[in-house]
Amino acid sequence: MKLYADKRFQIGLTVLYPILIGLFFVTMQSAFWLLAVLAMLIYCALWKNIGYVLLSNLLLLLLSIGLWVTDVDYMQMGSVRETRVWLPFSYLLYGAFCLIPPLVLVPLRNLLAKKDRQRHT
Repeated sequence: MKLYADKRFQIGLTVLYPILIGLFFVTMQSAFWLLAVLAMLIYCALWKNIGYVLLSNLLLLLLSIGLWVTDVDYMQMGSVRETRVWLPFSYLLYGAFCLIPPLVLVPLRNLLAKKDRQRHT
């Protein structure tokens, strides 16, 4: 599929994912986890391989650590105000619900697509 062959598109997705999740975290107080899991599932269909998954999540980790350690005024930033204390625990939740699934789903999708292509040739 041309979507997976377009390197610029894949890089754009890689950079957009942490920005999107960061915006959800900062602005969506009650629906953050639901939106994060939904975005992850959509991205599982769009990421080309594990490298893009890991790079996106590394960028997200750097963004979240930046939010966590800076002395920015958090009082105006939605859910950051309530979650700064338990942010380390949220890394564990994020890993369980938003990092491990793509590490399984993306290779599985690639394997199924490869088998489908072989079947049709």
